[in-house]
Amino acid sequence: MPKHQRIPSGQRKWRRCPPERRLAIAFARNARAFHAMAWTDDDRVSAQSAYHSAIAIELGLKSYLLHCGFSDDWTRVWLRHDLSTALRCVRMLGFEGVPDGIGELAAVLGPLYGSGALRTGIKPDLPLPPEVADQDICDLLNAVEAAIETKSGTDR
Repeated sequence: MPKHQRIPSGQRKWRRCPPERRLAIAFARNARAFHAMAWTDDDRVSAQSAYHSAIAIELGLKSYLLHCGFSDDWTRVWLRHDLSTALRCVRMLGFEGVPDGIGELAAVLGPLYGSGALRTGIKPDLPLPPEVADQDICDLLNAVEAAIETKSGTDR
């Protein structure tokens, strides 16, 4: 095929590209910030806390995907705000640092987050006590940060 011809967008296949190291680190740091915002409220089970927790989970999982070579565009198009699908993707890539409770949180928070319901103030019934949910999100973010460090050296 001559160089000047382009493949129609419907025929292009998504493929992995070199890791976006800086963006992966930025996503991981932002995930930490949203996690901190989620658990500073006096009412730790409010819609606002759930919303920030969902963002922390999303950014943590997407950080790992960026680290593995998936582009930000790919995650935006194919995952959007689907926490369960993002979780399934990182597990398929061999990520083993997912705490048990993250799957339960993703199943409850994901649909509400994706539809925008958490932003409107709907208060979800969390499947875990707030302290356990907090620790599971913290453990997930710790594991993502460790995976990014281990696989790419010590540069930060």
